[in-house]
Amino acid sequence: MHKPSWFKTGETLIVNARTCGINKDGHEQYIVNPETGIRSSSEIDDDLAECCDLIKAGDLSREEVFYRPTSEIVESDIYVPKYFDRKTLEGIGRIVADYDGLSLKSLGQLKREKSILMFGGHGSPSSDQRLGEIPYIKVSDLRAGHVNINPTNMIPIELAKKFWGAEFSGLVAYDLISPERASKNIGEFCVMMPGQEKAVLTKEVIVIRTNTALFDQFYLLWALTLNEVVEQWQRIVFMQTNREDVGKRINEIQIPVPSSRKLADKLSLCFSDYYLSLEKARRTFVDAIDGSEFKHHIHLGD
Repeated sequence: MHKPSWFKTGETLIVNARTCGINKDGHEQYIVNPETGIRSSSEIDDDLAECCDLIKAGDLSREEVFYRPTSEIVESDIYVPKYFDRKTLEGIGRIVADYDGLSLKSLGQLKREKSILMFGGHGSPSSDQRLGEIPYIKVSDLRAGHVNINPTNMIPIELAKKFWGAEFSGLVAYDLISPERASKNIGEFCVMMPGQEKAVLTKEVIVIRTNTALFDQFYLLWALTLNEVVEQWQRIVFMQTNREDVGKRINEIQIPVPSSRKLADKLSLCFSDYYLSLEKARRTFVDAIDGSEFKHHIHLGD
């Protein structure tokens, strides 16, 4: 049998094309001018076709085209091109190489070492059960670095206890929460502020908490919000039927780990200053409201 020129024994040719000529609705996708936002009337945006044409011509120079050992692909049991594209790991590698006192570890490794704790949410009450005093936090409530309580999504305390499986939620102040699936914001972490711990979280979230004296929640947030860390999520978030999903691949996200608590606190100072200042302002505001002769319908936590 004739083998194409690009064939390599034991290697799989992967094309991680950005576009394939159609959009998510199955319609033709046209090239858009990034400066004007105007869509072309005739030029179809199809990187996949361009890559395939070049491969057939013997040109493998495009960065979207690369080889990986076939055994690596079979052992992973993952057949998604972008998963094997390691370019998103290059940035974080440069950070630890250029900055003294930082080393690289995956979230999975930190979890195995018990340096961090990772767990999911509680569950999702039906819409007709949302009439109480305990906030139910959905994926859409996680944005701009904050957990935003929606007063229309509150459930009774007894129902909350059923979702918690205990008298309390198990959450603590400054827990970091991110959507885990069904969201474009997977990997973008928000902070649970003091007073928000008594809440029910949808199951479709990841909660991360430090469990070491080496770094605190603010350093963890500093690390997880680095551009070079956020870029890594592009590789591990897959589309499952009609919704995005990260699954156990979250364990592969790599973050810089400090050599000392002093370094950790130095790097994350602006994060701790910001969130601790917010809490101080919230406490002052709540105390003033509580001491007022007027009553206000506002929920900022206990």
